[in-house]
Amino acid sequence: MKKFSKLLALLLAAAMLCALAACGGNGGGQPAGGSDGGNQSSNGLDGKTIGYVTINSASPWSGVIDTKLGEFVKAEGGTYRNLDAQTDVAKVAEYCQQMIDAAVDALVIFGGDPAANSQIAKDADAAGIPVFMAGLDVTEEGREYVKSVVGPDQEKMTYDIGQRVIEDNGADAGCLTVIISGVPFLDDYKQRDAGFARAMAETNYDVKETVYAFSSRTDAKSYMEQFIQTYGNDIDIVMGMDDDLTMGAIQAIDEAVSAGTLEAGKIKVYSLIGQNDAIQAVKDGKLQMTVMNRAEDISAGLVEDIKTVLGGGEVEYNHYTNLTTIDASNVDDYLGKGEF
Repeated sequence: MKKFSKLLALLLAAAMLCALAACGGNGGGQPAGGSDGGNQSSNGLDGKTIGYVTINSASPWSGVIDTKLGEFVKAEGGTYRNLDAQTDVAKVAEYCQQMIDAAVDALVIFGGDPAANSQIAKDADAAGIPVFMAGLDVTEEGREYVKSVVGPDQEKMTYDIGQRVIEDNGADAGCLTVIISGVPFLDDYKQRDAGFARAMAETNYDVKETVYAFSSRTDAKSYMEQFIQTYGNDIDIVMGMDDDLTMGAIQAIDEAVSAGTLEAGKIKVYSLIGQNDAIQAVKDGKLQMTVMNRAEDISAGLVEDIKTVLGGGEVEYNHYTNLTTIDASNVDDYLGKGEF
């Protein structure tokens, strides 16, 4: 009787194992959810640690990328670790090495030096850690070590804004144009500057030397005040390479108009990012247009690609996020709907 009971128990155990094996299958001989199998059927980030190193989280746009990426990683069950280099390019490499030494499951990098980031990506790849770039690429020699670059096509974005400037004003109008950009050694601003310069090369505009306000609206205002002192009502176009900086320029223009130094409505201002006070400036007629470049979309795209790669899948190298032009024709649809 005892032998029969033991035999019955063995048969029942075997039947249960067969049933579990059948439930775990996906009809193709592979575990559900790719190579990780089991609880990875939804390609979540359970048990995974995602490292993020940013050149600077203090500026509004990059700050949203940081915040949203952390929220999305945690919502997928992952652990989020972030380090901020505070515009010190050397610290980007130092902090990325800390992430590699900590054996994170994936590394996301925002900003810094593209050549240095190529070496970081190579080192991470050697350690078995996939690398993803937020918004900005590495140099060509490092691309084989990067899984994807998620964000807008920065150079094309400002080239298209330049085309809009030409459409509004004419290619042969000879417009005196001033440009306020951000951080001269960061690749996103380099690409933005290059895109707009390429568009302006198709015109006879008098484009003055670009000034760099870093991440300071106050400094952008001061630069615009200097432009007004130098060129006054001869200024036709202002191009701001970030809404926060552009709003500093608009403040200087408003004050000069109030003081009678400038003719109201003569200067046309163009910008990008899509933050709330810039959208309101479009509504108020102080800004011709801004291009909404949602940081949340970049963070969501990064998590999407990370899940796919950690689940054993492949992703496109260039994962371009959507851009939305906001001007007088559609501004009412976006009032108060910026990310900051």
